[in-house]
Amino acid sequence: MKKLMIAAMAALPVAAYSDAPQVSSVHWEQDAATREVTITYSLDATAVVTLDVQTNKTGTATSVESDWVSIGGVAVANAQGDVWKKVTGTGGTIKWRPDLSWPDHKIENNSARAVVTAWALDNTPDFMVVDLASTSGAAGAQTYYPGIDYLPGSAPGQEGAITNNADYRTTSLVMRKCMAKDVTWTMGTIPVESQRNAARETPHKVTLTNNYYIGVFPVTQAQAAIVTNYAGIAINAVNKSSTAPYYTVDGAMRPIERISYNQIRIYTMAGNGAPSTGQLQKSWPNDPDNESFLGALRRMTGVDFDLPSEAQWEFAARAGNGAGYWGDGSSILNSASDVHLDKIGRHKGNCPTVSTEATAAPSEGGTPIVGSYAPNSWGIYDMQGCVWEWCLDWYEENITSLGGAVNINASAPANTANGTATTGDTARVFRGGSYAEPAGNCRPGFRSSGAKANTRFTTVGFRLACRAGLK
Repeated sequence: MKKLMIAAMAALPVAAYSDAPQVSSVHWEQDAATREVTITYSLDATAVVTLDVQTNKTGTATSVESDWVSIGGVAVANAQGDVWKKVTGTGGTIKWRPDLSWPDHKIENNSARAVVTAWALDNTPDFMVVDLASTSGAAGAQTYYPGIDYLPGSAPGQEGAITNNADYRTTSLVMRKCMAKDVTWTMGTIPVESQRNAARETPHKVTLTNNYYIGVFPVTQAQAAIVTNYAGIAINAVNKSSTAPYYTVDGAMRPIERISYNQIRIYTMAGNGAPSTGQLQKSWPNDPDNESFLGALRRMTGVDFDLPSEAQWEFAARAGNGAGYWGDGSSILNSASDVHLDKIGRHKGNCPTVSTEATAAPSEGGTPIVGSYAPNSWGIYDMQGCVWEWCLDWYEENITSLGGAVNINASAPANTANGTATTGDTARVFRGGSYAEPAGNCRPGFRSSGAKANTRFTTVGFRLACRAGLK
C-alpha cells in the first residue's frame, strides 16, 4: 500500500449565504506511522461543519478552482471529530484515515487540499441522520452530510451506504432536505394522466414557504420498535391485531403499518378508540400528544418531527418532475401495470403475490424491504407503491376549494385555512398507493379518498418530516 502524501493546503468554501459562518486557518498533516490525518480549523460562529478533500487534475498545486476535483464523499465519510455536526466555539479538529477508505493513492507536489465548510444553522446540509439508538436527546443525535455518498458505511469506504448499511433502516433516520422555500409549483394533475380523478386532482399553484426535511424511507418496523420501546409500549400494541398481523419475516426493514393516524399524533400509541376533545386539541398546529408516536420521538431526539402535509408529500414525491411523470422523471404510462413504476416501487402489477399472510417473505409478496427499488430524482425511496402514507391533512375532496391551498406553510396542512373539520373522528389523507394498488393509484398526484383517523390498515404506513435548519 502506498503512503498518502498530503500537502498543507486548504480551500475556503464559497459562503451559501452572505452571513454564513466563515472558516479560516485550515491546517492538516499526516502521521507517518499511523497514516492518520489531523485537520484543524478556526470558526467565527456556531455552524454545522462538513469536510471534503480535493485533488488537482494537473498533479500540481494551482490557484485555478476548476482544476480541483473532489475525491468523493465515500473516501472522507469516515472522518471523525468536529465534523458532520453542529460545532460551537472558535474551531475544531477532524481526524481522517485515508488508508482505510481511500487506499493505494499517492499524492505529491502539494496537489491535495482539505475543504472545510461551515453551514449556517438555517441552511443545514442536504442530508440529516438522526440516531435512534442514542438516548441522549438532541445532543449528539444529529449528523449532517452534503450528499448521500458522504453517509458513513458499515465499514470505511463502503459504496452505496444508504442501502448497504442496515443502520439507516433500523437504528437511524435519514432525512433529505427539500429546497421548497418560496418555490411555486403546480400541485395536482392534468389530462395527460388519463387515470386521474379530475375532481380530486385539480391542478393549482402552490407556494411553499419553508425548506423541510423528509424521510428517505418510510418508517420501518425496527425504527418504530425503538420509539415504542422508549415510550414503554410493546410494538404489538401499536401494529398488530389477531386478524391482520404485520409481516413478520425479515420485518425489521419492512415498513411499519397498522398504525392509525391518531396513534401517530393524537393520543397514546396503546389506545385505539375515538380521541377525546382534549386529545383532539393536539391537532396541528399544536404539538403531538406526549405519548403518541411523534410525541415519544420528539422526546427521544429533540427534533420537531411530524407527518408531511399533502403539499410537502407531493412536492417530494415529484422531485422536480411535473404532471405525467413518476418521481424519477420517467413517463406515466396510464396502465394498471406500468414498467416505469416497476423500477421505483412495488405495486399490484409487480408484486409477486398481494398477500396479507404474516409469514409472507418480502420476495413472496406484501411489503418490500424499504429501499429495494430505485429512488426518485431526489434520492427518496418508496414514495410510489410500498405502503400508503398518512399525511398531516384532514381530507377534502376538492382541495382547491380551500382558501389556504395557494400559499402553504411547508409545515402546515393545505386545508387548515377553511376552519372546518377540526373536531371529531373525520377522514385524514394518505398518499402514494401500496403494493396492493394498481399503478394508477400510485401516481404522485393521486389523492386517496381518505380514511378514519382511528383506523389501522395493513397497507398504510408513514414517513416523517421536519423543518430544515437548527434553532
